[in-house]
Amino acid sequence: MAWQERRSSERHIIEFPIKYKIIDDPKKKQWTVRTSRAKNIGDGGILFLSSERFETGTLLELTFPIKDQVFTMKGRVVRITRDSEADLYQVGIQFPSADHVFKVKMAEQIRQIAQYQQMLSKQEGRIVSEEEAAQKWIEANSGNFAEFF
Repeated sequence: MAWQERRSSERHIIEFPIKYKIIDDPKKKQWTVRTSRAKNIGDGGILFLSSERFETGTLLELTFPIKDQVFTMKGRVVRITRDSEADLYQVGIQFPSADHVFKVKMAEQIRQIAQYQQMLSKQEGRIVSEEEAAQKWIEANSGNFAEFF
């Protein structure tokens, strides 16, 4: 049986570190936290790499730092496939609401603007403010930014 794509929206490439832990067992007081990297995001969830294989339906808590904030959200494993290149698993997480996806997308935009600010500061030989970098980044990327929402 061939696997059929069920997504109706485009996936957006993202690259940032995440931490995750399994939180399915309500009796367990402490969970092991593991570190990985997010790979892409779509309307309903996020894909990240993991050294461990999860069962579909496993509930995970994901956290990721962006600048001086830490974003935390829960999601369920809906897909897992072996990534032979990386010798890891690609784990597809579905979030319970669009609000969760919006948080991840905003966090990625903040990360991109911070990188852009560093690049501009280096190119211009001065410290470019966060506000100035954000304004220039939005002007330069407004088409992509709008498509993200």
